[in-house]
Amino acid sequence: MDDYMKDISKFVENAIEKAKELGGTAKIHALIKAEEAKKQEQYYRLGRKYYQLFKDTPEKDLMLYVDKLKACDEKIAELKESLKANEGDAFKEVEEAADAGEEDENASAS
Repeated sequence: MDDYMKDISKFVENAIEKAKELGGTAKIHALIKAEEAKKQEQYYRLGRKYYQLFKDTPEKDLMLYVDKLKACDEKIAELKESLKANEGDAFKEVEEAADAGEEDENASAS
């Protein structure tokens, strides 16, 4: 019976040690992912800064990317204008509906 208890005790100790190792491994993987995310953020900031500084005079090798960014900027500007126009139209429709409701109320009151 003592041998059996010793075996169980060793098994539990080994399992605990393995769990600690795996926990440490998971922590290291999480740290690696965090550093990779930081690196992606720095690439983003670098690219954004480059574009701000050199969009009018990009290096030949980067011209394609700068042109695509400029096209995106133009499309965003168009969409924002469209949004403003739609919001203005929606506001007019609400005003017209409110005016029509007031006319209906005035006609009913007479």
